Amino acid sequence: MQETRYTEKQIMRFLAELLVDMYGLDDEEAPDPVADIDLRIDLYFKEIKLWKEFGISDFIFRFERAFHFECSQDEWKELFGVDRDYQTEDEWIKQVGQHLTFRKLVNFIAERSPYISFQSVMVIDRECGPAGAFYGMQELSEKFYPAACQFTPSTRILDAFRGNALDQFWNELNWRNEYQIPDISRKWDDLFLSECLLAGLGVLVGIPLSILTGHYLYVVLACVYLIVFSAISSIYQHYSDPLPPGLQTFRDLAVLIADHDCHAESHSE
Repeated sequence: MQETRYTEKQIMRFLAELLVDMYGLDDEEAPDPVADIDLRIDLYFKEIKLWKEFGISDFIFRFERAFHFECSQDEWKELFGVDRDYQTEDEWIKQVGQHLTFRKLVNFIAERSPYISFQSVMVIDRECGPAGAFYGMQELSEKFYPAACQFTPSTRILDAFRGNALDQFWNELNWRNEYQIPDISRKWDDLFLSECLLAGLGVLVGIPLSILTGHYLYVVLACVYLIVFSAISSIYQHYSDPLPPGLQTFRDLAVLIADHDCHAESHSE
């Protein structure tokens, strides 16, 4: 039986981004499993000093959600070797850890992550790359990210997706096409993020300060500041246009994807 799935490169790059986001790492402080896919997972977490805090339940939840698949706890436990009663960490490393690399994790995910094709399809007896890319975007939307309207190639992207929905759809589309699509960015994103973080810090400082002084005005002002900037940020994110020049419709995006030679591995069982 012929089964098409994503390449190790596609899965690994997205997986590395997830790890950085999950654990709040700086790109420079973490080992790069993209460059060394045979890096052992336990050595990665020991390097970033999170091995003792590593929790398989949170790990499973985040990765299944990110890659849109579900499998039994037993399968995950077998992968990480926690279904057996090892007495020491050295015993676990000898039996499991030394073989538990990012390559093994990537293949585990690739076997289960639903595959969406953006490759050429036949249209009136002719192979058409943009049509295949467009059908892939439709399938991605139907399965995971519902659009605000039923879109056609001539539909403006912002008519179908805005704000957080656009960010999620774009990020998903990007990793599934080997990061060949330009990133989207908003001019004032960093400013709004900084203000919201500052407001959050104000709340954390305001609570004990209000308790100590008996004046709750501090925490009230901080909460109002946080709510206002969060609302302004959401409005800005929804109505701003972060799309790269020349990528305004789904046709533009389909042509761009078709221009890139995105390959998926085919495996026989």
